[in-house]
Amino acid sequence: MKILQTLQHPLAGETVVLAESAHGVRLALCPTPGFSAASAHFGLRFGSADTRFRMPDGRQVEVPDGSAHYLEHKLFEGREEKVFDRFGRLGASFNGGTGFHATTYHFESSGHFEPCLEVLTDFVQHPLITQERVDKERGIIEQEVRMYDDHPAYRGIFLLHQALYHNLPIQVSPGGRVADVHVITAADLQSCFDGFYRPQDMCLSLAGDFDPEQVLHFVDQHLDLPPREVAERTPLSEPGKPQHAWLEESFPVSRPQVYIGFREPAGVGLGAPRMERRILSSLILDLIFDRSSEIHEQLYRDGIVDDSLSCYWTDDASWGHVVIQAVHDEPKVFVDAIQQALTRFAADGPSREDAERLRRAAYGASVSSLQTPSALASSLLRGMMDDDQPFATLDFLAQMDFEQLSARAREMFGEERRAVAILQPGERSE
Repeated sequence: MKILQTLQHPLAGETVVLAESAHGVRLALCPTPGFSAASAHFGLRFGSADTRFRMPDGRQVEVPDGSAHYLEHKLFEGREEKVFDRFGRLGASFNGGTGFHATTYHFESSGHFEPCLEVLTDFVQHPLITQERVDKERGIIEQEVRMYDDHPAYRGIFLLHQALYHNLPIQVSPGGRVADVHVITAADLQSCFDGFYRPQDMCLSLAGDFDPEQVLHFVDQHLDLPPREVAERTPLSEPGKPQHAWLEESFPVSRPQVYIGFREPAGVGLGAPRMERRILSSLILDLIFDRSSEIHEQLYRDGIVDDSLSCYWTDDASWGHVVIQAVHDEPKVFVDAIQQALTRFAADGPSREDAERLRRAAYGASVSSLQTPSALASSLLRGMMDDDQPFATLDFLAQMDFEQLSARAREMFGEERRAVAILQPGERSE
C-alpha cells in the first residue's frame, strides 16, 4: 500500500488520506474520531451505458441493456452465501446501485468494521457467475424492471431522454427492458466483470473512527484482484441537438405530466469543468424556480405552476441536461410560459443579492451533507470516480464568481436545444 497524500481540508474540517493499493485500487480514508459508526463505499466507473466495448484480448463485445445491473445482482448473491446475510450477521446495513456510468456498493456499521471490509472486498472481487445462477435471478430482476416501468415519473424521464438524445444509451433505464432481462447470459456478465472490474478502475472510500495505517494494512491484504487492462468502450457519435422536439405517450395518469429538457451540445468530461457546470446549472435553476423567486411567484399567480413543479440538472462526462417537470392540463400553455420565463431570466440575468444568498445556502447545505461517516465516504467515492479533489464542491462555492453564473444563465435555455415529453391520460402505449 502506498500513501500518496494527506490532505487537511480547512473548509470541510476533515483530514483525508489518499492511497493506492499494490494492485492499483485508489483509496480515500477520512478518520472521524468519536463517531460510533463507520462506512465504506466501493465503486467503479462502469454502468448500464457501457454495452459495447473491446476486451483486452481484442474481442469486440456487445451485451444487452441492463447487463451492469444484472451483474450487480449476481455479486450480491456471493459465492457460497448471500452478501446481505453476511452483513446482517455483522449488524451492518448494506446496499449497492447501478447508474448509467457507475456501480457502487456500500455498508455502514457500528462495530466489526474490519470483518465488514473483508466481506465488501471479497464479494466485489470474487463473484461466481454461472448460467444456472443467472437464470435463477431472471424473475426477480424482471419484477424490479416492471415495477419501475409502471411508475409514471420514471417512464416520463426516459421518454424525455428519448426526445433529447439520438444514440446515447441513457435512453434506456439502468435495469434495461423486460426483453433484455430475458436474453442476458452468464457469458455477458462474465465479459462485463472481466472487462471493467479491474483494480485500476476501482475506488474505495472509508470514513470512521479508525487508525488509517491499520485500516490500510488490512485492506491491502484483501485487495487481491490481479491487475489487467481495462476494456475499451466503443464511442457513439451524438448530434448536438435533440432528436425530437415533442414526444407524447399514453399512460395511466389522471392529468398530463409534462417534462421539459434543455440539453448541452456536448459533454465536458470529468473533473473540475463538469463539477463547475453542475453547480452553476443547479444554482440557476434555484434562482428561477425557488419559491422565493419573483418568476416562480408570477408563474404561480398565473396558474402555470403548482406544488407538482420540480427541476434539476443531471449530467456525466459526455452529456448533460436540465429537467423541468410538472402536472398541467394544457401542456403547450405550460411549455410556452416556462420558455418565456427562462428566456427573460437569461436576458436579464440573476441579481447579485439573490445569487449570493443562494450561493451561501448551497455552501451551507454542502457542509451539512458531510456530517456522518457514510456521507463523507460517499462524497469521497464520488470525487474519486469523477476525478475531483476531495470536497471540491466546497472549494468552488467558496470562491465562485458572479460573472460565471451570469454567463451560464445565458447559454442554458436555447429553444433549439429543448425537448418536451408528455404522458397523456389514457391506456398505456406499447
